[in-house]
Amino acid sequence: MNTDYNLYKIFLYLYEEKSISKTAAKLYVSQPAISYSLKELENQLGYTLFYRNSKGIEPTLEAKELYSYISTAFNILNDAEEHIKNLNSLNIGCIRIGTPSHIGVFYLSKYISDFRKIYPGIRFDIVCKSTSEMVEMLETRKLDIIVDTLPINSKKQVTKVTLSKLQNCFAYNKKMMKDVHVEKVEDLKNYPLVLPSATSSIRLKLDEFMESQNTKLLPVLESWTTEIMIEMVREGVGIGYFVKNVIDTQSDKDDFAVITFKDELPAVDVCCVYIDDFLTTATHKFVDLLVSNKIGE
Repeated sequence: MNTDYNLYKIFLYLYEEKSISKTAAKLYVSQPAISYSLKELENQLGYTLFYRNSKGIEPTLEAKELYSYISTAFNILNDAEEHIKNLNSLNIGCIRIGTPSHIGVFYLSKYISDFRKIYPGIRFDIVCKSTSEMVEMLETRKLDIIVDTLPINSKKQVTKVTLSKLQNCFAYNKKMMKDVHVEKVEDLKNYPLVLPSATSSIRLKLDEFMESQNTKLLPVLESWTTEIMIEMVREGVGIGYFVKNVIDTQSDKDDFAVITFKDELPAVDVCCVYIDDFLTTATHKFVDLLVSNKIGE
């Protein structure tokens, strides 16, 4: 095996930039040199990796397959370098966390604040995407940990640690929606609803619960982003479904009316997910803080 890592580095830039000129500018080399390197890699592999089009270049199916491996390999190399630098010190480093926005706002922010008081040199990179996208990023070493609600499913062997159980609630702006009379869950069908995306874990649990109550909810708005949902409910678009802590952290929380039912709505477990072998020293420390559940001590 004759591996020229520089060829793969150029391949990564070409794949992500979709442009020979942009890749050349970022790597401070000439465009002919980039084109030559691409041709060299294609000859070694025996496949065409990019097609030219009016906008630049487009990866082939073979390039997409190759990218998943090469990007993972380079991320592991970067992690290894970072890990070695931090073996005896926590003065520098970055912890990459995937989490939904609502958990990042009211749950993780306190832990990150406490951690940075102890290790001010550690940076955080927060990514908010769907659970499946974050799992893929974890598997390809683009994230260090995921903090999300169950279920979180991965093809790889991961460690899952339950951190907390959170209650959910329906809430509306009582100033904007003055004639709301909800006593049973089926009464919700009479009002416009603002709900999490249909494929999110929190929504799947809600739909399962509603099915047990012989009720199907049809929202007027669905969103992956809790901030959007809060703003829509604040403006009177409808009744929203949230983790209760989200309502409690709003500066205008007194404007929100939380609806209670005889049957308790399904709670969600917040879980920390990671791959043991790839945790840096800094990430280990942060996970320990999450698991200890000690804030402000």
